[in-house]
Order: sequence, then C-alpha cells, then structure tokens
Amino acid sequence: MPKILAFFSLLLLSTLACSLSISDLPADGESPTPDVATVVAATLTAVSAAPTPEPSETPAAPAPSAAALTVAYAREGNLLLWREGESPRALTTSGQDEAPRISDDGQVVAFLRNGELYSIRADGSGEQPLVNRAYLDSFRAAGMLEVRVRQFDFVPGSHEVFFSLYAETDGYPMPLGDLQRVNADGGAAPSIVLAAGQGEGQWTFSPDGRLFALAQGNQIRVLNRDGSGDRVVFTFEFVSTYSEWTYYPQVVWREDSAGFYTVIPASAALESPSQPTRYYYVPLTEGSPAQLAEFVAVPVWESFALMAPNGLSVAYVRPDGSSQSVHVIDLSTADRAIQTDSRLSIVNWNPDAQHVVIYNPNTPADVYAQAFGEPPLPLNDGVGALEELRWVTENRFLFLRGGQLCLRDGSTPSLVIDSNVTAYDFALAP
Repeated sequence: MPKILAFFSLLLLSTLACSLSISDLPADGESPTPDVATVVAATLTAVSAAPTPEPSETPAAPAPSAAALTVAYAREGNLLLWREGESPRALTTSGQDEAPRISDDGQVVAFLRNGELYSIRADGSGEQPLVNRAYLDSFRAAGMLEVRVRQFDFVPGSHEVFFSLYAETDGYPMPLGDLQRVNADGGAAPSIVLAAGQGEGQWTFSPDGRLFALAQGNQIRVLNRDGSGDRVVFTFEFVSTYSEWTYYPQVVWREDSAGFYTVIPASAALESPSQPTRYYYVPLTEGSPAQLAEFVAVPVWESFALMAPNGLSVAYVRPDGSSQSVHVIDLSTADRAIQTDSRLSIVNWNPDAQHVVIYNPNTPADVYAQAFGEPPLPLNDGVGALEELRWVTENRFLFLRGGQLCLRDGSTPSLVIDSNVTAYDFALAP
C-alpha cells in the first residue's frame, strides 16, 4: 500500500482484573450470550453524546483553547516542542533522537536515542536515560547483535511508559515478545510486566487505567496494570495475512471499563472471499462474548475494518463488483454505504464517531471525512499526500505533508508548524 496516513502503524500503538473467565468464540449459528439487545441497550445508555464545537470564524492560525495544544516532534535528529501561540523551541540537540511520545499532561516527553529510551521535561530540563544500553545488553542472547527498544508509549494519565524490545540479527529484526514498564520521571529501574515470549501484541489501556487488553494473533488477554490477573477473555481463529506480519485486532473499551468491542476479520480471505468479518462485545464480569454483527469486507492487507472511538459502530470497505464501497454498520446491524469508488481505504474516525476519514489509494492526496447522507469534506488543502493524520478535536487535526508538520482547523488554511519533521505526538493540557 502507498505510504500515506500511517494509521496502521499506529494500530500498531497506546494500550490492562479480577474474576475473568476464559471464553471461546460462539459457534456459527449459536445465539450469543448475553442477549445482543441487552448489550446494545446497556451500551447506548452508558454513552453520552458530546456537544459539537462551534466552527472557527477566524481564517488565521487557530486560537488557543482552554486546554492548550502541545506538540513534541522530531526534526533532523533533534526534538522540538511547540505550544499553541508560541514559537517552536529545541528540547534536544544530539542529532540522534526520534519517535517522541508526550504524556497526557504535556509535561514529559519520552523518545529514542540509538535504541535506548530517554525522557526530558517539556521545559527542556531533566534529560535522562530510562532504558540504557547496559540494561538492554542484559537481554542479549546467541545470534543477537544488539537489543533495542521497539514499541513504547505512556500509560494514559500518567508518567509511566510501557515498552517492548527487539533484537537486531544478521537476518531480520526479532521481537522479544516482552512487555515492560518504567517511570519517565526517573528514580527507578524498569520492571518486567510480561516476560519474553509472553507479551507480543498490541496493548490498549482501559479508560480507568487499571487494566489493559493485550491483542495477540489468536486471542485477547486482559491484565492488571502490573501484569497480574492475566486472563484470556476472547479467542479467535488466526487471521492469515499471507505475509510475515500478524494481525492484532483493534480493542475499543467501554467508557466504564466493564468490557470492550473488537472486530475479527476473515481468517482465510483468499480461499474464502465470502467469509465474514465479525464484530463482538466482550464483557469482563458476566456472560460470554456477544457477536453484534457480521459483514463481508476486503482483506486486511487492503484496508482494516475500524471501530468508531466509542465502539458503537464499524467502518469497513466492501467489495462491490469492479469498485469498492465504505460502509458503516452499528450495534443494531443497520448497514449504510457512505462512499463508492474504484478503490477505497479507511484511515481513521473523527472523534465525533460520525465521520470516517477515507482516501483512494490511486489518488492518495485526495483525503476526506464523510458521514452517512453528507457530502465529503476535503481535508487536504495542499499538494502531496497526507501522513500521520491525527485528530486533536472534532474540528482540528495534525498531519505531515512532504515533511511539513501542519495543523488545520475546519476549512481554514493549514498552519505550518515546522518543516523536515519525521514524527510527532501531541497533548491537550492546561
């Protein structure tokens, strides 16, 4: 697929009790438990609609909100920080820094330097290694040239960083399949959450921060934040990608952390093109996983089926003869077509859980958001493909385009924050 809007790597990253039972998928034709209507009613009751922000009337740079937008980004091997209403300022000058992640309160930035994990405060003070070379070398085994930090991100609402490792070898990078944590404020050594071989997958933290779900190739586990209480709560058939990468299902937690939603694609799309993708709710305390809907979608290597931020609907690409259509199906199984084109791919959802971001891989610069029954809203106001598009609010989003880091508010022209940018992260904080 073309390099655009690298959302999928991101599906590749943020990520969790007690009395959890091991559950297999319901057999085909078997009635799901609990009753789907009960699940739908309970879920809809738990979710409250958010007010829609007033559109901006100013065509200039977006005005600061009560929660200030803070962006940490990498440029030419150094880290910089930009706060709305201010000029960018340097955080590091080593020429070797990359992949910044910023805490939810905007106070601490974690980043990579030569495969090690570092942190620095947003005011530029307190730079320190969190996972140093000596610690990484303690995981080296025969055939490993060097061990490096692979994935990492802050636990929501904290300064704790979850991370995993991989080894450079003569052949290819080899994930260690571990999961560890360290405090970005320093003062303590890293601790192992899951040992090597036990933690491979994609982790997603519950809204209350007590739990995390670990999505793996054929199961989803739920754990306490420290790795205790490990339970398999959902199993499924391995999804063949006909390549070396493994599909990890998306997890969207219910707001009250009582369960989560997930989508499982067809396990053998080439052999069985009509095999459906299935949409589930997985409770943590009572009942078994409930199948909410099923539908036929394009294979995962063309486009992922993605759940809305609240988990109450799924956007997917349906094969439609010589063309493709983006559909949205919800808990009631109402299935509506949004757009049809020669080829389509889904990038992500707007936080309003109504608009889906879509593009045609044949014309990757044409990116737009669209809801059912509405015309498409173009998102690209310049030349070149958008990458790493991330929503700040329902009306505002950040993205990279040709190395430029940009912020756009509604239909106003994009604000260019900086150039030669390779990666970024942001926080909305006082």
